[in-house]
Parts: sequence; C-alpha cells; structure tokens
Amino acid sequence: MTGLPLSAYRADDRTAVKEIQARNLLVVSCMHRAGFAAFTGDGLQPAQPPDNATALPAGPWGYLGAQAAATLGFHPPKRTLPRPNAAPAGSGEAYDAARVDCDRQAAERLGSPPATGTDLVARLFDESTAATAKDARVVAATGRWTACMTSAGFPATAPEELPRKYQSTPEATPAELAAARADADCTATSNLAGVWFAALAGYQRQLIDRNAQALTAQQEAVRAQDTKLTRLLADEANG
Repeated sequence: MTGLPLSAYRADDRTAVKEIQARNLLVVSCMHRAGFAAFTGDGLQPAQPPDNATALPAGPWGYLGAQAAATLGFHPPKRTLPRPNAAPAGSGEAYDAARVDCDRQAAERLGSPPATGTDLVARLFDESTAATAKDARVVAATGRWTACMTSAGFPATAPEELPRKYQSTPEATPAELAAARADADCTATSNLAGVWFAALAGYQRQLIDRNAQALTAQQEAVRAQDTKLTRLLADEANG
C-alpha cells in the first residue's frame, strides 16, 4: 500500500519512527526537569516502525506470497511485545502527575499536520477502494480467482471471505494453510492482484487530480512536520 499514489500525502514509516523518537526525548527531558533524574523512558513506546504485522498479504486482491501462505495462513505473525520497564524508585502521585504533564507538553511541541488534510487522504483512500471493488476488470479477475479456488476445493466468492473464515481459530490449521496456498496460486493465475492494484492506483490518480490543491497543501504540511521532527531530534540530542 505504501507505493500507491495517495501514500505520498501522508507520513511514512520513517517519519513515524522520528515522531516516536522525538516524543520520547521530549518526555525524558521534561521528567528530568520535573525532578525525576532517574527516568530513562519507563513505559514509553519503543522507537520502531508501526506494526504492519496485521497487514497480511491477503485482502480483496487475493494473497501475495507463497512462503507466507505456507507458514501463516490467514493469521498475522506473532509479536513479542517489549516488557515495560519497572517504575523508578520514588514513583507515586508526583511521578504520575509529572508523566501526564510531560506527555501533554510533548504532544503540544510535536503538533501534527492539519486534521482536515489527514481526513481527506483517508476519505480518498476509502473512495478509491470502493471504486476498485466495482471496477469491471476487477470483477472479472475476481471471477477467475473464484473459479480457480472452487477447482482447488476452497469455494469462495471473494478473497475477503477466507480470513474471516479461518481467523476464528487461535492458530493456523493445516486446512487453513492449504487454503492460503491455493489462494496464492489462484491470485497468480488470475492476475487478481495485478489488476486490483492497477485499478486502485488509477482511481487514486483521478482523485488526486480532482483534489490537487488540498492535497498539495497536505503534502507540504507532512513535509514540514518531518522537518520539524528532524530539528527537534537534533536540538534534544545536542542538549
């Protein structure tokens, strides 16, 4: 999804990591000023890319990736969550109040692109996806996918049915893995993913043309926010 035309108008994973880093540095500095010199980031979010584990290679476009199909099925990979650090000595009401205030101050300093632009991008993503589902080329490719899956012994009228069917179990079952492998094979032979993403990109380009002024402003706001985060990180690193 990150390669789609509308993705250029929202923050990427790199910017998301910078925002977490900047927020954490601001909170740590604030806590030190509040008198908690031992605070090193207890309970703060790890500075790592957003968790895309739930964004399985399965969707209305079919299933992408034979290896994932054979090992994951329609279940997201298990995550090992970082263990929260223990609260420092002397924590209590004063510590909690300082944490709340420092979180507030960090959020105020960081800010964010205008909500109207962010909401617009989300709405246009939804509109392009809805248009793609009705596209005659996508409907035809989905029909080929359905026929292939039926021949493979896993009848389904749409790819979205399979995750809903198989994710009800705690672990991927052998039947689920077999269905996922068939999904990946049928996605390839029907070219469903190729057709689906090409159609989606086309609709997004049309929507970008119709909303060029607002989207240009949003893109500039996203870039300005990234520059601000870079400056904050440099300032905090230099003390």
